[in-house]
Amino acid sequence: MLRGFTLLELLITIAVVSVLLTAAAPSFQNILETNKMQRLASELHGFVILGKSKAVLRRERLWAHVIMSGGSSNNGDWRIELTDNGAEGAGTVLLSFSGEPYSDIVVDPSYASDQISFDDVHGRPSSGNIRFYPVGESSKALKLITHTLSARVRVCSDNNNTEFFGYSTCS
Repeated sequence: MLRGFTLLELLITIAVVSVLLTAAAPSFQNILETNKMQRLASELHGFVILGKSKAVLRRERLWAHVIMSGGSSNNGDWRIELTDNGAEGAGTVLLSFSGEPYSDIVVDPSYASDQISFDDVHGRPSSGNIRFYPVGESSKALKLITHTLSARVRVCSDNNNTEFFGYSTCS
């Protein structure tokens, strides 16, 4: 007697697996979205902290320019460059952060001249924020917030009532 599966058994198995995958796909998308938002939040936070440290180490004022290359920020066509000059495109680029891995996330900076300046003594960043969220889901926004007086940098959920992606509310 030969051992193996019949064609009917294989078709039933494939049908059951297909139904299970179809049910699991939306949950998997949420996991990917959460991971991407958490990575962006962590990398933005780290970039600003590194900018503060570089300003103190070099004992000079530095600027992080938020450069939006395309017509929209949700295609990953943006970057942040830490330079030693207040004018965009001038000076030496010390660090660069690309938005390319973060397509499908809208990035909206709220800084004067779309730049964060770091003072040369304490590395204090200029006050402002960068708000970011998945395309079409602005209610799930996170914010990277910097404060000049306290030199504090933090990431939080921009929704006053709900935590998103593991970050507490900004209030």
